[in-house]
Amino acid sequence: MSVASSSSAKRLAIISQSLYLANLLLLPGVCFLVLVWFFLRFKHRRNWARIHVYRALQLSLLAGGLLVIMPLIYMTFSASMQLSLMMVILYFVTMHAALVLLGMLNLSRAMAKKLPIF
Repeated sequence: MSVASSSSAKRLAIISQSLYLANLLLLPGVCFLVLVWFFLRFKHRRNWARIHVYRALQLSLLAGGLLVIMPLIYMTFSASMQLSLMMVILYFVTMHAALVLLGMLNLSRAMAKKLPIF
């Protein structure tokens, strides 16, 4: 592997993990669409950065399910609106913080040219 391809792989890994974090923190829908575009564009590459793109997309889908769908299901089947609202807020803040920390860990691993944790 040449130095140029190694630096482009590192850049791709860093950008994909940064898009995951931006999907959680800045622009939720827009960054997810850019991450899907990255996935479709770079899915045939044969380097370790492709794994970062896959994992960032997988974590984005998981985060969408955990942060949107699960609270909606809980609110739908809950009997007490005040209690369920408090529980959903607590769940959302805790799960969001955990997913952001996981994204920061994966970003640091991309910067170190290591495989992501997930």
